[in-house]
Amino acid sequence: MFIYNSTFDKGECFVGTKERRETEIEAFRSKIFDAASRILIDEGYEKLSIRKIAKIIDYSPGAIYHYFSSKAEILLMLYEENEKKIAEKLIEIPIDESNPEDTYVNVIKTFINLTLEVPDHYTAVFLNPIEILQDKVGMLREESISENFVRLYKVGIEAGKFDPYNFKTKIQLIWIYTNGLISRLVLEDDVSIERRNLLIENHCSYIKDMLLLKNNEE
Repeated sequence: MFIYNSTFDKGECFVGTKERRETEIEAFRSKIFDAASRILIDEGYEKLSIRKIAKIIDYSPGAIYHYFSSKAEILLMLYEENEKKIAEKLIEIPIDESNPEDTYVNVIKTFINLTLEVPDHYTAVFLNPIEILQDKVGMLREESISENFVRLYKVGIEAGKFDPYNFKTKIQLIWIYTNGLISRLVLEDDVSIERRNLLIENHCSYIKDMLLLKNNEE
């Protein structure tokens, strides 16, 4: 049973055992994120509202305000939740210090496939020109480069396989190319699985060639 009271602390909106409350809260947040993504895709950020989300998921607006203060906070949390889930998966990939290029490509491929599991969220966050998210999703500034990709690239430099010259720009370009492929696969969702997998494999092959120092010396 769902209970709302504006004086409750977060986490007390659902009743039952701690584990059950956490499960119900997570399911509730997922419904909010899914509804927000759908509205963003269909109608744009200006049309997004707490009341509209509440109507879609069949809860009161007050129930949503219990967890989120505004639609902007929902959008930021949607982005951060997705980033966290993907980062947790990527960090589990073991680093092969003898063949860091294989690890790098594996990370890229895993990132692409994980992102394609939630295409609506990607469309909502990355393919909408929403000002409050630009500092987080922008890809052209140097500070937007992922520290995880920098760390992994440095393993390749230490192994004598990756070119150390201007390497942050190379990482940034790989990130831009990868998101370019993802955006097309999300927007052109009628592409067959076979074609999609072929494009991903070829993309990863090109990245591997970009990474290896020997290709830069030839």
